[in-house]
Amino acid sequence: MKINFIVENNRNLRFLGCSTIAINLYNTLKRKGVDVHLNSKEKGFDIIHAHTFGPLALSQRKKASTSIISAHSLPSINKGNIVSGGKKFWRKIYRGIYNSFDYILAVSNTSIDELREIGVNKPIRVLENGVDQRVFRYDRARGEEFRRKLGFSEEDFVVLNVAQVTPRKGVYDFIEVASKNPDIRFVWIGGFPYYFISSDYFKLRELIKNTPSNLVFTGFIDDIVGAYSGADVLFAPTYGETFGLTILEALSCNLPVLVRPLEVFKELFDEEVLYGSSVEEFSRILRGLPRKRINSSLPDRYDVDRIVDRLINIYEELI
Repeated sequence: MKINFIVENNRNLRFLGCSTIAINLYNTLKRKGVDVHLNSKEKGFDIIHAHTFGPLALSQRKKASTSIISAHSLPSINKGNIVSGGKKFWRKIYRGIYNSFDYILAVSNTSIDELREIGVNKPIRVLENGVDQRVFRYDRARGEEFRRKLGFSEEDFVVLNVAQVTPRKGVYDFIEVASKNPDIRFVWIGGFPYYFISSDYFKLRELIKNTPSNLVFTGFIDDIVGAYSGADVLFAPTYGETFGLTILEALSCNLPVLVRPLEVFKELFDEEVLYGSSVEEFSRILRGLPRKRINSSLPDRYDVDRIVDRLINIYEELI
C-alpha cells in the first residue's frame, strides 16, 4: 500500500488546522510502518489523499488508482473568514473540487449534511480529527514559562484562544468580553494566514494595536502546549467550524473549554465543554469558573492512533 499525502502548507498556511491535522496523520502513519509520502509528484501510488485543494492537490489527484480528499473546509466557514465572491460562488467551487475526487472523508456528520446540500455526490465517510496525547498533555513547567513570558502573575486568571484573527473566529466578541472584564487576562494566539484576503484584515490589524490593557495578541508562537498549560480556560467564540481541533488539543491538556453551542460541537464534544451565546453570558461563565484543570474522556476517543487505525482500514478497503 503506497500513499501520497498532499498538504499545501507553505509559510503561514502551516498553522492552519487542516495542515496540523494532516502532518499529525502523516507522522502517525509513518510510525505505524505505512509507505506514505508527502507532496510527492511521482506516479504509481495506490492512493492520493489530499488535505488541501490548491494547485498541487488538483494536479496530482489523477496520479493514483484512487483519490481521496478530506473535507476540512466548507463554504459555510468562509463567511467572516476570507474575502469571498459570495455564497453561490463558493458552493460552486467546493462542489466542483470535491466531486473531482473519488472519495470524501468528512470530519463530522454535520459536515456531511452540508456537503450533500451543496451537491457533492461522491461517497462520503466520517473520519474525525485526532489528537496526539503524547504531545498535547498538561506541562506545569511549560505553562509557568508561558505566563512568565507574558508577564502574568501566579494569581492571574488567564483566558486563551488559539485561532486565526478573523470575524468568523469571534474576535470582536473576544475583544468585547475582555473590555468588560478588566481584572481577567486575555490572550489570543494566531495571526492572518491568508494575509490581506482575510476578512476585515486592515481593520483588525489596526484594532489589535489598540486593545484593552488586559488583552494581548501574540501572533503565532512555537510552544502551543505551554499556552494550553498556562491558561485557565480556552474561550473560542467561533461562529462556524467543521470540527474544532483546538478544543480537542485544550481538553487533552486538561484545560476547560467555553464555546458557542454550534451543532458540530454538540455532535462531537457534547457536555464535555461549556456553552455560551452572548458577550454577557460568556462574561458570567468566565467570572464564575474555578481555577481547576479537568479530565475529559474525549482525547481518548479521538486519540490519533485510533483515528489512524480507522484510516488504514479505509485505505485497505478502497484498495
